[in-house]
Amino acid sequence: MKPGAIIPATAASLTSLTVTMAVMCYLACLAIGALILVDRAVTSWTSGLSREMTIQVRVMRDADITREVEKARTISAAFPGIVDVDVLDEGAGAKLLEPWLGTRSLEGLPVPRLIRIVTDVSNPPDVAALEQALLQVKGARLDTHQKWEAELTRMARALSAVSYAILLLICVSAVAIVIFATRAVLQANRHIVDLLHLVGARDSYIARQIDGRFLRTGLLSGFIGVGLGLFTFLLLGLFGGGSEGGVAAASRGLLFSAPSIAIWSYGLLFAVPLAATLICLMTARITLMRRLGVVT
Repeated sequence: MKPGAIIPATAASLTSLTVTMAVMCYLACLAIGALILVDRAVTSWTSGLSREMTIQVRVMRDADITREVEKARTISAAFPGIVDVDVLDEGAGAKLLEPWLGTRSLEGLPVPRLIRIVTDVSNPPDVAALEQALLQVKGARLDTHQKWEAELTRMARALSAVSYAILLLICVSAVAIVIFATRAVLQANRHIVDLLHLVGARDSYIARQIDGRFLRTGLLSGFIGVGLGLFTFLLLGLFGGGSEGGVAAASRGLLFSAPSIAIWSYGLLFAVPLAATLICLMTARITLMRRLGVVT
C-alpha cells in the first residue's frame, strides 16, 4: 500500500486557505482587469485628443455666422500640418450640451458652430500661428484639448495607483493568511511532527513533505480565482449594457481583443496563479522552518 501524506488534503486549515486564497486571486484579477481597461481607455482617448483640435465660432451681432465659419474652414484647411477639416452641423454643439442643459434650455441660445480639425502627427501645426491667423474670424476660438488630455492622464495615474495599492494589499493579506494557515496545520498535526522528529527526520525533510500541499493549494486557488475573474468579465460583456465605450464594450475588448494585445492581457491575468503559488510556497517554507525549530 502507498503511504499516506503527512498532512491530509482534507485538513480544515488547508481547505480554508484554498477558499480564502481563491477569493484573493479573484480580487487580484479584477484589479488587474480594471488596470488594463483604464490604460486602454485613456490611451485611446488621449491619442484621439492629441490628433484633433476644435474651432468654436460664436454667434456675433455684427457678423454672418455662416460666412465666418467658412472663413475659419478656409484658413485652417490651408494651414500647414492640418490634414482634414470638418465643419459640423448646427446641431452638433447642441447635442454636446444636452446632457447638462437638456433640450428645452437650449432653445433660443446662440450655440457656437464647431469645426473639427485633424492634425498631422509627424508634422504638427504651429498652434500659436494658427490662433493668430484665426483672429481674422469674428468669434473664433481654438481649443487644443490639452486641458482635457491632462485631466485624463491625471485620472489614469490616480486609478492606476489605486489598482497597484489594492494588489499590494492583496499580496500582504495573502502572506498573512498563509502564515496563519501554516501555523494552524503544524499545531493540528504536532503529534505527527513530534513522531517524525523522534525517528530522526530533519526539519528540511518535514518541510518538503508539507510543501507539496501548499503548492497544490496555491495553484488550485489561483486558477479558481482567474476562472471567476474571466467569468465576471464575460458576464459584464454580455449584460453590462450595449452602449459603445461602456463597461460591456470594454469587458468584451478585454476578453476578445487582437492576439497581439490578448497575449499581454491574458498573460497578466494568468500570472495570478503563479504569484499565488509562489506566495504559498515561499511563505509556508519560511514559516515551517521557523516553527519546526520551536516545535523541536
